[in-house]
Amino acid sequence: MLEIGPIILRAWEKRDLEDVHRWENDFDVMLYSRGKPHNMVSYENVVDYYEEERKNERRLHYIIVLKERDENIGTAVIRLKDWSFVKTGSLGTYLDKKYWNRGIGKIVTLALLEISFIFLNLDRCEAGSIEYNKRAHKVLQDCGFKFVGRHRKSGYVFGRKWDWYFFDILKEEYLAQREELIKKLIGKEAEDYLKRVSFTELKG
Repeated sequence: MLEIGPIILRAWEKRDLEDVHRWENDFDVMLYSRGKPHNMVSYENVVDYYEEERKNERRLHYIIVLKERDENIGTAVIRLKDWSFVKTGSLGTYLDKKYWNRGIGKIVTLALLEISFIFLNLDRCEAGSIEYNKRAHKVLQDCGFKFVGRHRKSGYVFGRKWDWYFFDILKEEYLAQREELIKKLIGKEAEDYLKRVSFTELKG
């Protein structure tokens, strides 16, 4: 579990699956997060997916909880990959559309970067998003990701083909801006967070 600013990221529980089922069948959420607005997933499908994924140590699934209301507001995942001995996390997330345009997506992305680089010691993180999802692209870039390329015409939505955009960030790039980014995104709670998540006072 990680508590940062207004949110908590904790592991999926079976009690969360009704929320996940609702989001997976929400036209707008799937339009932007998956590029698949016509997404139809039964509750049984969600349960089956949960049961399989919780056995997979290479998939870290989180529920995003809004602290002040103790409300589930979305999901996030870190998919662990090792290619040529480089430890990589492929990040994914979506929010209930009630919470769009409030800056929460940036804080969720920050939380995933903290988990990836401060707790898991990954070397790099990557993320992708469909061409028209400009909001997601800005979130990633505002959190330090760089645009690194695209898969051309690889998504089909509303009768036309779209590119998928890809972004990444290296551990050293994140650490160079970590404190500034945390202060910018979580404001007055930044100092307490940085004190809690610090190695300077740990004794060997």
